[in-house]
Amino acid sequence: MRLNQVSAEEVELIPEGNLAREDMTEFQEWLDRALQTGCRTIALNFLGVSTISSSAIGKILQFKKTCDEMGRRLVIRNCGSEMLQLLKMIKFDALIEIE
Repeated sequence: MRLNQVSAEEVELIPEGNLAREDMTEFQEWLDRALQTGCRTIALNFLGVSTISSSAIGKILQFKKTCDEMGRRLVIRNCGSEMLQLLKMIKFDALIEIE
């Protein structure tokens, strides 16, 4: 995982591989780092994500709530077609903007 400062207003978190339950502590640390940047927009770039666990989905939903409370915008971008289909199937796109 890594952070990419896109602009003064946007930071992108780029996870890779599988977002599995055993990776949630590290994932939470990266989410916290993204918040600490002070950027108004936080983007999760899923280009390199092949699978996502229910634990990761829950973590992202909690993070969305935190972002909303802090006046931040959370978006998901660069989903592969299978990942996008999964997120739409569970109606994630109704809760979080997917670009």
